[in-house]
Formats: sequence, C-alpha cells, structure tokens
Amino acid sequence: MDSDARHALLDDANRVCELVGTTLGPLGTNKLVVESGGRVTATSSGSLLLDRLELDDPATTLLERAAGEFRQRHGDGATTLTLLTGALLREADGLLDRGLHPTTVARGYEEALSVAEDRLDSRARPLSVVGPEAVARTALTGTRNPMTRRRVSEAVADAVETVSAADSPTGGRGDVAVLARLGGVGDTELLEGVVVETPLVSDAMPRRLSGAGVALLASTVDVPKLGGATESTDYDLSMDADSFKDRAAVGEYEREEFRRILSSAVASGCRFVATKGGVNDRVKTRLADAGVAAIDRVDDETMARLVRNTGGRVVPTLAETTPETMGRADVRVERLAGREFVYVEGDDAPTFTLVCRAPDPRSVTSFERSAESAVAATLRALDDERVVPGGGATEIDLERAVRAAARGTSGREQLAAEAFGRTLATVPRRLAESAGIDGWSGVVRLRVAHDEGRSSVGVDALAGEIRDVLDGEPVVEPLGLKRDAVSSATELATQLLRIDRQIPANDLSDEDSTAAAR
Repeated sequence: MDSDARHALLDDANRVCELVGTTLGPLGTNKLVVESGGRVTATSSGSLLLDRLELDDPATTLLERAAGEFRQRHGDGATTLTLLTGALLREADGLLDRGLHPTTVARGYEEALSVAEDRLDSRARPLSVVGPEAVARTALTGTRNPMTRRRVSEAVADAVETVSAADSPTGGRGDVAVLARLGGVGDTELLEGVVVETPLVSDAMPRRLSGAGVALLASTVDVPKLGGATESTDYDLSMDADSFKDRAAVGEYEREEFRRILSSAVASGCRFVATKGGVNDRVKTRLADAGVAAIDRVDDETMARLVRNTGGRVVPTLAETTPETMGRADVRVERLAGREFVYVEGDDAPTFTLVCRAPDPRSVTSFERSAESAVAATLRALDDERVVPGGGATEIDLERAVRAAARGTSGREQLAAEAFGRTLATVPRRLAESAGIDGWSGVVRLRVAHDEGRSSVGVDALAGEIRDVLDGEPVVEPLGLKRDAVSSATELATQLLRIDRQIPANDLSDEDSTAAAR
C-alpha cells in the first residue's frame, strides 16, 4: 500500500474515533443520529453511536466491529477503546511520515503497552476502599442529576453484590437486566425477578399467580398432530382422512390429546407457560379455562434468566413437562409506560431488573446503555476486587511511566514508545474539555500534580474541577476493564498499521480463475 493510501485508511479510522471520542465521560457531547428510515436517536453513548452510523469504509467497519465485540464482552469501555485507538493511529501516521516502518511503530507500541500494564497492576487499589457504588456511579454517564445518579448507582451496587454473592454460574452477567422506558427519571426502580416485555397471549388468563409451577418450552404450544412423531417411537405415523367424518374424528382426537396433556401438566402444578415459540389461537382459551397464563416468543436471553430465576428446565413441548422440569415463581401482570409487562419472581437464584425511566423517547436507549455499562463495570470490579483512579488520573500516571521507560530504550522504537505515552493523555484532555476546562491546560495541571507525587489527581467532569478523585465521592474504574481497553486499543491500532493493501474479494476470485485457466 502506498503512503497516500495508508494515510487515507488511517484518516478514515481516525475521523470516526474523533467523533466517538467526544462522547467520553458524564458530560460527553450528545450526537443526534438521523437514520435513513427517519429514526432519530440522541445519544452520548459511543457504542450506540457506532451501532447507528452507516459505515462502509473497510477500516472504519473493522473499528466498529472491534468496538462492538469489546462492548459485548465487557459491557463498558468501548468509547475509551475507540478514543485511544484514534490517538494511536494519529501518532503512528506522523511517525510513518518521519520514515519509521509500520513494524517498528507496532513494536514500540507493544513495548510501551507492557510497561503500562505493569504500572497498572502496581497502582491498583482494593475495591473495599471505595465500594462498588463508586464504580457504578462513575460508569453511569446517562444522567447528570446527582439524586438520580446516586439512586441508580445504589440500586446497581445492591443488585450486583447480591448476584455476585450467590456465586452465579454466569458470573452475574445477565442476572441484572436493564429495561428503559419513558417516564420521569426519578421513577427508576430496581425489581427482583425477571420483567418480560411480552404480554399474556390472552386477556382471559389469570393476571396474578402465587407459587405457580413454571413450564419453560422450546417450541409452539398447540394440539399434537396425528401423523407427527410420537413420544414413544422414533418413526412417524401417517394416515389418510378422505371424508369429512374422518377429518372431524382426527381433529377431535387431537383436541382430546391436548386436553389430556394440559390436564397432566396442571395436575403437576403448572400454572404459567413461557415458550420460545408461539401459542396457537385454538389452545389459548383452553389454557385460560384451566387457569394457566402463558407468554410466547421469549428470546434466548430472557429464557436463560427465567431458567436461573425459577429453577426450571427448558423442555421441547408441554407434553414433556414434569414436576422435575418445572420451576416455581410468583407471576403478575402490570402496566408500565402504557404497555403490559409480565413480572416473574422466583427464588431459585437472585435475578434483578433495573427499570430505568427517561423523559425523551430519543434518549431512552442511551440511558439504558449507560445503566448497562454501570452494571457491567460493577460486576467487573467485584470480579477483579481492585480499582484504579478515574478521571484520567490513571492515564497520566501511565504516561509518566511509559515515557520514563522510553528514555532508556535505544533504537527507533523509542519514538513509538514516547508517542504511545502521549496518546494516553488524550483521555484526561477530553474529560477536561467536556467539563469546560481547557484541554491541554488541564493535562499540564495533572502532570504537575503527578510530578509532585499526587498520583490520584484527575478530572471530576461533573464538578468541573481537577481534584483528588479518591476523596469525597470517588471516581474509580475497574482495573481489568482499564487494562483491557488500553491493550485492545493497542492491538487494533497495530492491526490497522500492518495493512499494506486493500483487496476486493471479487479480485481474489478473478485471480484464482485466471490461475486455474492457465
């Protein structure tokens, strides 16, 4: 790839990183995204912004995919990852102009990363010093109201501590779900159990059940088909029904067989059915008459939460439901923001739903993402049991360590290592700018404070000041999340640096065809 093409590739990626990077922190700028279908989203969530942008350039698509995968794995930190990646690419572009080879730049970055990771481990503090609520409050960027931040962060910390103490097989991921709807932000509440966004399949079904047996199914609830596979054999039974009388007899047999299956399930204690498939119209009334409530089209994630919360086991059909496969829970139907939701509260494993309210339809998704980030960050902090100062304090500390190590490095890799250190200052600079502080002036003040030994001085964006972020209301981040964001940004930047050619896939197939013809 010639230098012009490489510059273009790096410029495209850096432009997206700059756009996303301005959303960093609790005062990050909002972006109004207007999609081709007319949908409008107001967001300060970097990951949501990347999801909504229509990117077709290969480099930016690679960046979007990497940030999405990071968000999926960690639940938070995608904006920091994107911002650092852009800064690393910008520095690399200048180094390439000075004659450094991409491999030399990549090697210098990797050496600097090793120094940064060692420094991170040595400077981490025990979580017990600040508590999980501080982590949740730091990650919660979807609201600037102090009371709301405190209320939501307390709810997140309580829920996450409960599921973590229960030694969940999922590590707590998925045991605390977030549901955002229109309403007053102050009405946000933490509910025990699983809140399902699917209404009952029939209004005639019971709307409140206590200690109900819960059947969890994988397929559609319907009358069994005569001619389908039977339970006791592995072959199909088929028959011909030529006359109306014969067809009526077959239909009556199928309905009677469903009545038998339903009676058996009810006798076993079944009062609530949740299925991944549908519920056929012809059996809804029979379910209601039997006192059974049902919901359908349950997604895999919700079904997994129902399994953990109720203690039930997913079986293929209602016919295979037994007392051993059923869970148990209290079930009720309530209206929320003009829609009906089903609340399922079992006691097999602690499961929570944080119901967040946002006053503007365009900000609902953004607030939901912010609350999910708070949950993920708190879970990670409890898992790591160690945190690092937030507000860019850690990045300044790492910058000092990397630049000191670079001065003792020989070869051209030293230039890349020093550049790596400079990129880390991008985080506090952005936070300072969002708080109304001159970015570079803020960075200089932080460097002076750290040179004086005050290594926990950072930017408190909400207060609009530079202070010791471990005093007062602490601003802290999980150690592991910070380490993963820095290392993933380095890996992504070096991956983009090593690209030497962009090849359309059809060009490869044409070359293969030409070679085969020879």
